Amino acid sequence: MDKKRLDFLVLLIISVLIITASASVYKYAFMEASPIGVETPYVRFVSGSDAASTIGNNGTYARIENMKGWPNATIVYEDALRIQNIDSNLHSCELMFDSWSGDTSYVNYIYVKIFDTVGGTQQNSTLSVTAQNSTGTFTIPATTTYYVQWEIKWNGNALSTHTVKVTLKLKVS
Repeated sequence: MDKKRLDFLVLLIISVLIITASASVYKYAFMEASPIGVETPYVRFVSGSDAASTIGNNGTYARIENMKGWPNATIVYEDALRIQNIDSNLHSCELMFDSWSGDTSYVNYIYVKIFDTVGGTQQNSTLSVTAQNSTGTFTIPATTTYYVQWEIKWNGNALSTHTVKVTLKLKVS
């Protein structure tokens, strides 16, 4: 192959690369959402009678305070917190594990259950904090309050200085 043909071939390859690179054409479409407002929550947390709690201004945040358990014994808080549907429609809910921290290796179990009344009928499954699962979906009827029960059991090596922090989330649809 002579030098002219080689130069032409190199020039042809470079030209093809330039054309390919400059052929990238972008088109953009835009989406806007406005206004995005705030809706009054129709399912909210309410304090129970078995444990002290702090409820956020709109009822979508709750902090249960000072629950305790004994080593090798189950402590049950039947009315630790309540979930209230203030809407005129029923809603599906699911209480789910989010996270936990602290002295978790000393916990035998922490079970969270939803009941229609204190000592009444359990709604769907038991949430096990140690298994990191959920209650599954349960339906809360219109203008109804359900009760959140906590069962706590520390193992035999647990000391009064051990603590855990549990965070759960409530999915509402």
